[in-house]
Amino acid sequence: MDTRKLATFVDLAQTCNYSQTAENIFATQATVSKQIMALEKEWGVTLFARVHRTVSLTQAGTTILPLVKALLQNEQTLLQTIDQQVHQ
Repeated sequence: MDTRKLATFVDLAQTCNYSQTAENIFATQATVSKQIMALEKEWGVTLFARVHRTVSLTQAGTTILPLVKALLQNEQTLLQTIDQQVHQ
């Protein structure tokens, strides 16, 4: 699982704006769009409703979001723990 895509999902859920998310993650709008579409295809769900140039989380996106946030937090904890072990 690509955590960069997960982080993009979380950022887009917060901004509801592809341009702002692209700026936040130092990527292009096309990259953001491709990452979100890849997650939707991989998971078989629609994460965002895209209507008249507005973006909002779908019910599936709303349900999945806290789980993705927890997964990313666990990854951070793991990386910190590994770093501590390496630098003992």
